[in-house]
Amino acid sequence: MLNLMKRAARGLPLLLALLAAVLFLALGGTRYVTLAALSEHARWLRHTADDWGIAAPLLFILANAALLMVLVVPAWFCTIVGGLLFGRWLGTAYALLGTTLGACGVFLAARAGLAGVVERAGPRASAIGEEFRKNAWSYLLFLRIVPLFPFVLVNVAAALGRLPLKTYALGTLIGIIPSVLIYASLGDFLMDMAQHDRPPDANPLLEARFLLPLLALAALALLPAIVGRLRRRR
Repeated sequence: MLNLMKRAARGLPLLLALLAAVLFLALGGTRYVTLAALSEHARWLRHTADDWGIAAPLLFILANAALLMVLVVPAWFCTIVGGLLFGRWLGTAYALLGTTLGACGVFLAARAGLAGVVERAGPRASAIGEEFRKNAWSYLLFLRIVPLFPFVLVNVAAALGRLPLKTYALGTLIGIIPSVLIYASLGDFLMDMAQHDRPPDANPLLEARFLLPLLALAALALLPAIVGRLRRRR
């Protein structure tokens, strides 16, 4: 009975996140998670942030973290909002804090709720988890820099790999700097277009000028792990 209660307690954070996600979807929150909706309300959002003063960045950081923990709002969208509200550089700084805080929340919830999953999955899964831990910095930086991997899945993968929280938090903070800067710049760009009554591009996130630098940085981040693996084979 005691073991059952412990397992239920470990899964409670994930259950709460799931319930929050269902509530968000039921209330139609996703209709606001679009570049079109953001552009439509851009000037009002910027004016509101200016009126709130120092409270605005604090609320943004907390809201950013909370929305990421709900698991239904993409990290890139929150960062674009930061760039739109506060400009490129302040938006980058605030989004870095909020995104890292939210990622750590998901990481801790997943680590508690999925405790022992890797061990029960068999020796192959355990070996992969051990490899992840040995090269935690390289793999985590690679997964954070490359925008092709869902943000939440990286959080869960790190939790399954049983990374230390300090390593995970610092690796996340450093690894997301390039993408956060790019997305915050996009938010600042959307604000500029809104002020000049210009419609946003259909899909600016897929342009080569944004993706190619990230892929190059990702290759550099993964290089130490590849070299280490080749050395062990010798």
